[in-house]
Amino acid sequence: MIPAIKNIRAKILRYRARRFKVAGQYGINLKIALKIPSAFVTGSVGKTTTCRMLAAILAEAGKVVGLSTTQGVYIGKEIIRVGDSSNCMFAAELLLDKRVDASVFELARGGIITQGIAFDGCDVGAVLNVYDNHLGLNGVNTREEMALVKSAVVRSARKLAVINADDPLCLAMRNQIVAPDTCLVSMQSDNASVIDHMKANGFAAFLSNDTKPLINLYKGNELIGVMEATEIPAGYDGHFRPALFHAMFAMALAYGMGVEFNVIRKALSAFQSNEETNPGRMNFFEHLPFKVLITWADGPQALEELAHFVQGMNFSEKKYLMFCSAGNRPNQYIKDMGKSVAGIFTHYICSDHVDLRGRPPREAAGLLCEGLMENGVSRESITIASTHQDALEIALNKPSMNDLLIICTFFYDAAKKAVFLKGV
Repeated sequence: MIPAIKNIRAKILRYRARRFKVAGQYGINLKIALKIPSAFVTGSVGKTTTCRMLAAILAEAGKVVGLSTTQGVYIGKEIIRVGDSSNCMFAAELLLDKRVDASVFELARGGIITQGIAFDGCDVGAVLNVYDNHLGLNGVNTREEMALVKSAVVRSARKLAVINADDPLCLAMRNQIVAPDTCLVSMQSDNASVIDHMKANGFAAFLSNDTKPLINLYKGNELIGVMEATEIPAGYDGHFRPALFHAMFAMALAYGMGVEFNVIRKALSAFQSNEETNPGRMNFFEHLPFKVLITWADGPQALEELAHFVQGMNFSEKKYLMFCSAGNRPNQYIKDMGKSVAGIFTHYICSDHVDLRGRPPREAAGLLCEGLMENGVSRESITIASTHQDALEIALNKPSMNDLLIICTFFYDAAKKAVFLKGV
């Protein structure tokens, strides 16, 4: 093991020892055997939607799926727990229910750092991306260190590891994979690493766009299956690129778990990103005189994709954005969130999170405002809300007939309640 990796792992273990009186309570000494089809998913953004898509595919294949995510714990359509459950402690509790015959676990970096991987492995594991979202937290200060944390998921895979070939830090995880197969995922059909991997008879999922956008799954030069991007409702006619990215990961993971492609295609063709199937992620509400979209985009990269979606949909009337940032992010990171959406919307409502996470009120919102102004947005086009609830009220009173309001927040229940109260 190279010294840098040894040092990072030692630092993480020291953090666990400080955080928990019994170091290694989860993931060091304890290893739970997974005897049902299982998937672990991690990454900086997109984990929850990928897990929900995969769970939908497995359900279509006739499985009773135990699902744990940042939103909660589920068995089939039954809600077992509401709230962040993206760690091994909550994942393990699902195994106590004998109805569960397939498992999909979202494993966020915080849970991996503090608990490790509490299982003896999984059938398939995926790393979607490595961004700056949580740098400076839990002793992890660089992307390279974060990549090492997240690589624990693909190191756990026994059958197939799925990684993002467009992210160099994910691609570098290939030499840590012990599973017999690796699938590379790319939004580009000409990704050189994907091409070389296919020449070596490896699995690949990629987006091609000769005459129309298609998502493809290959083993070497053998086509396993293909879908038009417009077949996936969560992609909104192919305009919302992250949904296509998530679908390719879900497709590859499901195939690695033994699901036939026709079942995968049927499930993804039926998967709509609404308040029942994927709450808080790209949910449109049509009962007001104007359109409302509630979603969550954590960080500059995710917000850029949201801005790209808005531009591609060509909404003709005014467009409003309410968005917020967690307080435990660096100043420049929060400013970059503002910069990433500058020039796209008619008016911006900047907000703190409900949980200020160490910052004074309005400070995170003010940094979002600074980022917008540094990229050319006039101060008159920006409102800094005093609280998250105040931001919701301001945002819902801005639009007129046929306008578009995007509420970008992690606090879905509060946003949905405010939207429905507006229509009463």
